Amino acid sequence: MYEPHLVNHANDHAANDNVSSLMEELDKLAPIKSFDAFPKVQSTYVSQSRRGGALTAIVGIIIFLLVLNDLGEYLYGAPDYSFLVDHQLEKDLQLNVDLTVAMPCHYLTIDLRDAVGDRLHLSDDFVKEGTTFKVGKATSSRIVAPTAQSASEIIASAKRRTPNQRRSFAGIRRLFSPRPKKSKHSSYRPTYDKVEDGPACRIYGSVEVKKVTANLHITTLGHGYMSFEHTDHTLMNLSHIIHEFSFGPFFPAIAQPLDLSLEVTDQPFTIFQYFLRVVPTTYIDASRQRLVTSQYAVTDYSRSFEHGRGVPGIFFKYDLEAMALTIRERTTSLYQFLIRLAGVVGGVWTVASFGLRVFNRAQREVTKQTDKREVIPSSLPSLSPGMDASSSFGGPSMSRTASWRSGGRSSPMLGEWKGR
Repeated sequence: MYEPHLVNHANDHAANDNVSSLMEELDKLAPIKSFDAFPKVQSTYVSQSRRGGALTAIVGIIIFLLVLNDLGEYLYGAPDYSFLVDHQLEKDLQLNVDLTVAMPCHYLTIDLRDAVGDRLHLSDDFVKEGTTFKVGKATSSRIVAPTAQSASEIIASAKRRTPNQRRSFAGIRRLFSPRPKKSKHSSYRPTYDKVEDGPACRIYGSVEVKKVTANLHITTLGHGYMSFEHTDHTLMNLSHIIHEFSFGPFFPAIAQPLDLSLEVTDQPFTIFQYFLRVVPTTYIDASRQRLVTSQYAVTDYSRSFEHGRGVPGIFFKYDLEAMALTIRERTTSLYQFLIRLAGVVGGVWTVASFGLRVFNRAQREVTKQTDKREVIPSSLPSLSPGMDASSSFGGPSMSRTASWRSGGRSSPMLGEWKGR
């Protein structure tokens, strides 16, 4: 009778025997166990100690801090700076100004002189509105450098808009408006405390100037430049607050060194000078978004003088650097982050384990050397003050031996035996 299940079992046993014999043949050539990189230790041979527990806690803290560092670099990146010669052939540069002077607008004039030799009268190019002189948030009388920001933060700040820039249904307005009116100064915030012919003047706007070294002057009528009108000295007060001073496209949310800086004086004849070094800057974030703008470093100087000894005013002298700066946000990809994570965790753990084994081995060797140098104490008793040598080493027996070796001088019986 044909039984297929018996035949199949026989084939399976034969196949298993072939596999076992193949593994045995391979073990004869090269034992498979010798390739095991993960040796196993039985739990009965593993002991725990306080030293190992403390080391485990320390290693865990170190690994946690290193993982946080790699995670922060993966999420936010690290800035990468590169410098190169500025090859841009642009002839013009946009200058953005927003400040408040503690004088009526009628007595202020704005001019610019550049390295080419041109003098530009810019009083009509900027907006001048009467207001009151309020310090507000500008509480610092010294220039404070803004906090360093990453490329992502700079680009995100450039996308933020002022209340004038955020208009509801702007697309619908442009669609149904036949001639949309757009002013080049519409991006600036409005003057909240606007007062006609007020005691202070807010000057703001953006102008196109030559891309060369220049000096921007804000002076009073009749002082510094020829004018048919002379400003009364009692009205002269050049205390000012700088809300915005930047170069390139106007991004009000990007912090600049002169933002919200305050200078106060009670002398009518005072000069305020700002010396700026402008650097063309390109920001590139992790998503490869690009922002081309300019940043600058500034130093300031002010002094008061008597009438006829100088020109009172506010002067901004800026110079353009020939080098351009590129700030690129360098981040790691996901697979690079995982590789670094595995390397940090495994590397620190392996090094700590190896260091602990070396320390334990060195401790055992030192202990062995110390045990070999220990001196074994003598088993012989020491002599007491009232005990002689004969009583210590056997008493009468030792004395008899001594007398035998001395030739019988102390024994008469020994003499008689010799005479016989």
